[in-house]
This record gives sequence, C-alpha cells and structure tokens, in this order.
Amino acid sequence: MNQPDDDATEALPTQRVPAEPTVTLPAHPPSVTAPKPSLDAAEPTLSLAGTGGDTMAANVTVGTRTGGTALPAPTAGPGGELRFGPGVPVAPPAAPAWPAPAPPRRPSLWRRLTTVLSALLSLALLTAVGLWIWQRLSPLEIADVTASVPRPAEARCDVTVDVVATVRTNGRAGVIEYQWLRTGSAPGALLTERVGRGQRSVTLTLRWSFTGVGSTTETATVNILSPAPAQAATEVSYACPG
Repeated sequence: MNQPDDDATEALPTQRVPAEPTVTLPAHPPSVTAPKPSLDAAEPTLSLAGTGGDTMAANVTVGTRTGGTALPAPTAGPGGELRFGPGVPVAPPAAPAWPAPAPPRRPSLWRRLTTVLSALLSLALLTAVGLWIWQRLSPLEIADVTASVPRPAEARCDVTVDVVATVRTNGRAGVIEYQWLRTGSAPGALLTERVGRGQRSVTLTLRWSFTGVGSTTETATVNILSPAPAQAATEVSYACPG
C-alpha cells in the first residue's frame, strides 16, 4: 500500500469572477433648450444634449390639440419666463374704445315755438296769480270823500232832506265805519258799510227832517273812522214861509 506524498499538491478547479460594471458620467450636466413659441403651425423641438453628443427630441405642439381645441397663447411670467400650454390663463382682452358723443341735434321750429308759447303762458299765469294775491292781501283804502245835498229843501215846509256822502276807494274789499255829525245835535250812532272787491265808489246817506215855520242853515258832516280817518261836510238850508 502506497503512502501519500506530503509534497504533493491537489489542483482545484478555478472560476472566473465577472468584472464590475462601470458608469461613466458626463463632465457637464445635460442642457435643456426651451422651445421658442411660434404662431404658425410649426412644432418646436425640445433637445437634450449629452456628453456623447446624443440628442433626444421631444415634439411639443403649440396652438392646437389633437381634438382641435385651441390652446391659449404663450404668456410671459415674472422674470421673463415664458409659459404656454394647458392651464395658462388667457390674456385679458383690450378695453373697448370709448364711443364718441353724438353731436347735439338742433331743435325744430315747431319745438321752439311750443317752448316760447309755454313760457309766455306760464308768465301770464304767474302774473294773474300774483295780482289776485296782492288784491287779497292789500287792505281797503279811502281815496276821497265828498258830501252834498242833491235836492235842497228850498221854500218848503216840513220836509226831509237827503245828505249824500260819496266815498271813493282803491277797489279792495273791506268795511267802512262812520257816523254823521249835525250842528246842534249829538253825534250819530256808529254805522258800517261793507265794500266788495272791485267796488271803487260807496254812497252814504243821511235823512234829515225839518219842521215848523222859519228858516235855518245847518251843517252835516260825515265822519269816517275806519279804515282811515276822513271827513266831509255840506250845508243844509231850510226855509218855511208859513
């Protein structure tokens, strides 16, 4: 039986280990070139440039969609950033121009004539109303007072003589207060005479009776107390031969 040799070496099978993969990074990060919007039907291209010069292209359609719906026009954001695509707010429409005022129309002849007649009618109405108010508010005034004997007694016995006083006024309405005064007699009672509006003359009458044989000359006086003091006197003659 043979003994094993101590120096002998047993050869084992060998396996090959695969090498670890390596990743080469570009020296500079890829640059992104933003597409410039265009109003025509051309489609901008988005380019991604790498180190190796490979270029990736992405087509972006501006202005139309697949379904035919118009996209909003690109808008400029803060800092000059350009935005476009769905979700971008539409720019507000321009304010409409302010309409020019129409030239004033010249009134017709009939309209001007109607305006003049209306003004004249209003003026006449105001004048009439003012006159009526003035007449109502203006008080009665005495302008003049006279007294006379229309039919003297002459040579008659036992007669009654009428003494007439004529009072002229300003035509306003009111009341005249008066009394008769006779020589040799006490003052007469206080009497009143109402004057209507527009009445400018008022007649006041005293009936004085004479009796007996002989002759005399007396004086009759009308004494107006209201609206203003005034007097008028006349002589009354009586002669009875008997």
